[in-house]
Amino acid sequence: MVRRVVVQAVGGFDQLKVEDGPPLSVPSAKQVTVEVKACGLNFYDIYVRQGLNPITQPPCTLGLECAGVVAAVGVDVASVKVGNRVVVHCPQAGACAELITVTADSLLVIPDNLSFEVAASFTISYLTAYFSLFHLGGLRAGGAVLIHSAAGGVGWAATQLAKTVPGVTVFGTASLQKHEAIKENGVDHPIHYDQDYHREVLEQRPRGVSIVLDNLGGTNFTISQDLLEPLGKVILIGARGMVGNEHRSLWRVLKTWWTTKNVSPYSLIMKNHAVAGFNLNELRSKDPATFRQGWEEILKMITSEELRPCIDSVWQFDQIIEASKQISERKNIGKVIICP
Repeated sequence: MVRRVVVQAVGGFDQLKVEDGPPLSVPSAKQVTVEVKACGLNFYDIYVRQGLNPITQPPCTLGLECAGVVAAVGVDVASVKVGNRVVVHCPQAGACAELITVTADSLLVIPDNLSFEVAASFTISYLTAYFSLFHLGGLRAGGAVLIHSAAGGVGWAATQLAKTVPGVTVFGTASLQKHEAIKENGVDHPIHYDQDYHREVLEQRPRGVSIVLDNLGGTNFTISQDLLEPLGKVILIGARGMVGNEHRSLWRVLKTWWTTKNVSPYSLIMKNHAVAGFNLNELRSKDPATFRQGWEEILKMITSEELRPCIDSVWQFDQIIEASKQISERKNIGKVIICP
């Protein structure tokens, strides 16, 4: 039997369970079986539990990313071998299990000196930040970025990546108790949630910012557009405004999407602004070569210590409710990891 973390049905934390699943069959010709050592949790997992993800719906096994050791390979697989240490991307979820079987292109071999916890932490956060800032955002030297939730997984990664570009100024929102941590990570101007971030940004940089990395949506989406300098861009990577308490609120969902839709083509043209969205799983599906190039580049930067993932906490499968609350209640700084 294979233990796994499942979401039994749409609902609250009580729907998160650890169950025994059936044994895995031998991998097919192009598949690889991995013994999982660590899994990364993401805000995406909250969307899944609350039934807010149209692709992955409960009941299902949780998890977009993990790391472990190759246990078996299909006859046509030449890219990895049994015993290799690997990081795994699971775009349809299912990473949080003792053993998983995936296609060979879902793996990346990692060096021996990279811990499984760190390996399980970077795929979703760092690739989302990487493609948003550089491919969509076109961040250039001397620019400025506003990063919402700068202490979260994507925010932490985006701060470090932005600082690889010379002269970039980073504004970051976070609760007050997290300000020292985000400053140490590279945020130049921390802003807490009780402040008017629109005013705070423009006081420091009256012309506005080059990029707003917006994971909030709702009315914040309109404010984000108002903060752009000429040729600036809003990159929408999520809609946290949909998620309030433990259970889904249809009112919050409808309100968030209704207020997020306010984009004026005329205003974009006259102000030389752009609005874009990013979804990592869809990028991999439609452009796997670009996805893999970015994945390999981020691994290289982590291995060389140019990037430094932050592990907030490590939990066991049986502590999935506590681990999930760490993210839901916005207590984490960096990534939350769970292990079998």
